[in-house]
Amino acid sequence: MGKKSVIKGKYLRKAEFLIIVLIAFSLYFLLKEEPQKDVLTEIPKPESETAAETEKPDNGEKASVYFDSEVENIVKKMVKNAEKTIDAATYTYSKSDVTELLEKRASEGVKVRLAAGKNKDKSLPSFDFSLAKTENGIYHPKFFVFDGKDVLILSANISSAPDASNNAVLFRNAPEAAAILKEEIDDVFEGKIVKRCADGCVTEIGTIIFNPGKGCVKIRDEFLSAEQSIKGAVYTVTQKNPVMTGLKKAVKRGVDTRLIVDNWRGDDGKIVNKRAAAYLESIGVKLKYDEPESRDERLFHHKFAEIDGRVALFGSMNWTASACYRNREIIVISKDAAVAEAFAGYFDTK
Repeated sequence: MGKKSVIKGKYLRKAEFLIIVLIAFSLYFLLKEEPQKDVLTEIPKPESETAAETEKPDNGEKASVYFDSEVENIVKKMVKNAEKTIDAATYTYSKSDVTELLEKRASEGVKVRLAAGKNKDKSLPSFDFSLAKTENGIYHPKFFVFDGKDVLILSANISSAPDASNNAVLFRNAPEAAAILKEEIDDVFEGKIVKRCADGCVTEIGTIIFNPGKGCVKIRDEFLSAEQSIKGAVYTVTQKNPVMTGLKKAVKRGVDTRLIVDNWRGDDGKIVNKRAAAYLESIGVKLKYDEPESRDERLFHHKFAEIDGRVALFGSMNWTASACYRNREIIVISKDAAVAEAFAGYFDTK
């Protein structure tokens, strides 16, 4: 009996020792802090870097305004996304990235029609192309219609250089305006130019006017209604036309009137806008050239005005007598405050 008790006690002590060891190890692993792993956290790029840096995204709004390099980008985007038809008008046509894209879309089954006033390089595109025949002046509208509903009004020609200063306004789902512009293309392809919206056609994008018509008179009347400010940016101006009359009367009423014009030079080396600019300054318009007189490096091809943050005037028309009375031009008068504010904001950066 004594020997068995000794053996039993021995085993009990071993068992107690093992239990103590197991408890100690359990406590060690429970209380020990798990070592941190090296985690590489991806830092999100700023929105301006993740989006296409040179393309202002289409935000899906009813109207969106684009400037300078954004203009070619939105044209290309809309051309790429067109499903069935593209109808367009331009003054000068020549081969460019845009026309190559139009040819590609035509080869993919999209019906492409382009009316132009002048073929600069005499090239012949594979899509439907027609030179407009005008009795007087030049054929000068600039617009696109995509799938018979989305309308893009531009100051840029198909042949405009990507670095030129231009503007474009995209109107989504504007079938009334689209129908009017498609009729214009229909007529050019039938070899005629008809009187259209000469007094103004009210549409969902604003009032559309085609010159020869009352486009310049309508602009004059908008200037006469200005209360606080007029901001305009125009490629070419001349002295004697209704637009100048409106500016003069607005200035006399105390309206803060500012204008930027291009300082392009004619064959004689003189600034083409010099005489009209001097006249505008003499009547109180605050005027400047887009670049110093010593330089003429980039085309400043805008044709817009903004009034009191509530009205925007834009399209293809320069403020000249020829544009008022002879040329085929398109003018849009928009009462969309967001569109007006976009033009004003751009002007303020110049």
